[in-house]
Amino acid sequence: MLDVYVRHGGRLKKLEASDSLSAEAVWIDMLRPTADQETLVERTIGIDVPTHDDMKEIEASSRLYQEDGHLFMTATVLSQTETDQPVARPITFVLTPTHLVTIRYTEPKSFEIFAGRCQRPGLGDDATSTLTGLLDAVIDRAADTLERLSVEMDTLSATVFQTAAGAGRPTVDYQDVLRSIGRKGELNAKIQESLLTIGRISTYLEQALATTKVGKETRGRIKTLGRDVVSLTDHAHFLADRVTFLLDATLGMINIEQNAIIKIVSIATVVFLPPTVVASIYGMNFHAMPELSWPWGYPFALALMAVAAVLPYLVFRRLGWL
Repeated sequence: MLDVYVRHGGRLKKLEASDSLSAEAVWIDMLRPTADQETLVERTIGIDVPTHDDMKEIEASSRLYQEDGHLFMTATVLSQTETDQPVARPITFVLTPTHLVTIRYTEPKSFEIFAGRCQRPGLGDDATSTLTGLLDAVIDRAADTLERLSVEMDTLSATVFQTAAGAGRPTVDYQDVLRSIGRKGELNAKIQESLLTIGRISTYLEQALATTKVGKETRGRIKTLGRDVVSLTDHAHFLADRVTFLLDATLGMINIEQNAIIKIVSIATVVFLPPTVVASIYGMNFHAMPELSWPWGYPFALALMAVAAVLPYLVFRRLGWL
């Protein structure tokens, strides 16, 4: 799909024809482009559109480079962040003096939000301001995701440490908690990866445009992007520490539960050990056992076994082990 945006009264306007390309286009958004669409853009803009495999390269030299005066920048952008399976895919931004070309094989919500926002006056109608606005939308989306993740971490924290009212026993399904913590940690890691790549783009963009005729407002917006990325990265690191803490706490609670079960089994074993000894003694086949001929021998053995069981229980209660 090929979306084309042109200048229109201090804003961008989306052309209705999706497979046509105007030389006056400011932003060309290529979503899963076909070979014909790539050829059309290459012929009209004069750039070599990176392939999907090229976009997956992780080396900085493959993600940030300049060719014939055109800036090629690839960032990892999140999508489907509101689901249990968030996706992080590379998106390439090609900035020329007059055009912005985006090549993507994913559909992040930030692009949809900016596509509607850029058609309103006030955001600028040139390629550089469009790029900064688009990156700002991506960063805002990451910030919203971090805020939601922080709230969910608070809920998880309360779940891990909650106990049944009056019972004193945990009522938490720790397997579900561990899965949830794993999902939160994975999402946070993807956000950190995305912010890292966007931070590199903002730094590279600021240096590359240092000698060009870019407006003061646009330069300020680029610097603001870098500062926003730094602050969000710090917050993401904080959430990563919280994920580690909750993981350790959950594993600790699981160990406490296991120790409590083992404690109960151990005490039960010790409590029933003396009666077992008594029963073993009177189960021996010796003729010289006076109790065997007593009329009350059997009740006496049962009472002795009961006392042998109750006495350790009372001792454990007094020591506070139960």
